[in-house]
Amino acid sequence: MKRIIGATLAIVATTSLAEPAHAQRRTTFGFAAGASVPIGDFGDLASTGFHALGTLSVSGTATSPLGFRVDAMYNSLSGKGDLPDWTLWTVNGNLVYAFPGGLTATPYLIGGAGWYNLDVDESDAESTNEFGLNGGIGARFALSGFSTFIEARYHYMFSDPDAVQIIPLTFGIVF
Repeated sequence: MKRIIGATLAIVATTSLAEPAHAQRRTTFGFAAGASVPIGDFGDLASTGFHALGTLSVSGTATSPLGFRVDAMYNSLSGKGDLPDWTLWTVNGNLVYAFPGGLTATPYLIGGAGWYNLDVDESDAESTNEFGLNGGIGARFALSGFSTFIEARYHYMFSDPDAVQIIPLTFGIVF
């Protein structure tokens, strides 16, 4: 099942990015940070923490507003009470749909799948590697020579016995 989803995402991303050169897609990179809010059962174990994110994207065009973005994110969350601290690494491939017509602010939808590594700060605990999904909303603000963005996403890591869920609230800069 994971291979089918991965292959489908790869095909959609490849076909959506294959356009003539005059379409003027832009490749950008950026950095971001913000708060990571654990929810669900994971919210009972961990407190709100922080995250840092690196991103590489290929934007959509006026005729095809669908782009692609790869994110690598580090999350650090403190355990509640006497519970241990948590570290969550993610690498996601995302499709980004930018709504056309934005001059200085461009709203977008983002969603994708990827690899999630969860590590608990206990001496006998092993880290967990799992598949996960994410989706959210954001806005990009064009400035002189660079852009900024804000976004909120929901991340769902398929883990046993309970799913790990977080909502990162992010502010970033893109070059």
